[in-house]
Amino acid sequence: MAVYERSWRRYQGPQTPLGARFLVVTRYALADAFTSRLFTAFYAACFLPSLGGLFFIYLSHNLKLLEQLGMPQDLMQVLTSKFFMLLFSWQAIPAFLVALIVSPSLVAADLANGALPLYLGRPIDRRGYVLGKAAVLALLLSPMTWVMGLAVFALQASQAGGTWWRDNWRIGAAYLVGHVTWIVVVSMLTLAISAWVRFKPAARGALFAIIFVLAGFATAVNQFTGTAVGDLVHLVRAINSVVLALFGAPTPSGLAVGWNWLTLLAVSVLSVWLLDRKLRAHEVVR
Repeated sequence: MAVYERSWRRYQGPQTPLGARFLVVTRYALADAFTSRLFTAFYAACFLPSLGGLFFIYLSHNLKLLEQLGMPQDLMQVLTSKFFMLLFSWQAIPAFLVALIVSPSLVAADLANGALPLYLGRPIDRRGYVLGKAAVLALLLSPMTWVMGLAVFALQASQAGGTWWRDNWRIGAAYLVGHVTWIVVVSMLTLAISAWVRFKPAARGALFAIIFVLAGFATAVNQFTGTAVGDLVHLVRAINSVVLALFGAPTPSGLAVGWNWLTLLAVSVLSVWLLDRKLRAHEVVR
């Protein structure tokens, strides 16, 4: 309204706390993600492996049902480690696909439509903007990964009783630390790609290219040098080695686990640097 009418008033309603204002970005981005019924159905289907794991644990402790099905009564004692490691993979893969679907539109759309100055012109800085976008992926991926993983671990611990949880604490630690690490790395990497590659199919293709091209390059370097130095750029092998080390199992990498952690840290730091370079309140066109 025109200022000369003198009918405007200062906003007197409730204000969002300064430290939580990034959640406004998160809320609207989440609402936009679930506008697609197809994505909503796919997201719900991502919980099926975890629900299957919960049912499998319940089944393994139902001796009468196991006897009727002709299955061994010591099922969980035989398959404990393999079962939990396999379930971890079946949780991480759908989470990666969800990030692949959602992330290209989180930053790219704002940059393509010139909306970033509108965000930064309000009481939110670049850090809050990135945090708000990253929180979208964290809130989407956490329930299907480490939350359900710990639920499966807790159910098995309660059913097994005794000191099972103490003897197998590594399983719970692997689900929590492994999945959180995977979420952080994938979130930062996909957001960086979304910022630099604004065309959604191209952004998704770039993510696959980074993963598989680096994997092929690492394999070639290992074969050429006769060492495992190529694993320094093998992202999939790095996260796989870190998770298996948390489980206490042998790792596929020829490097020490500390080097695998360094690879994941380097990918995350590089992604943050790329975001910092790209996200600006204004863009100079030459």
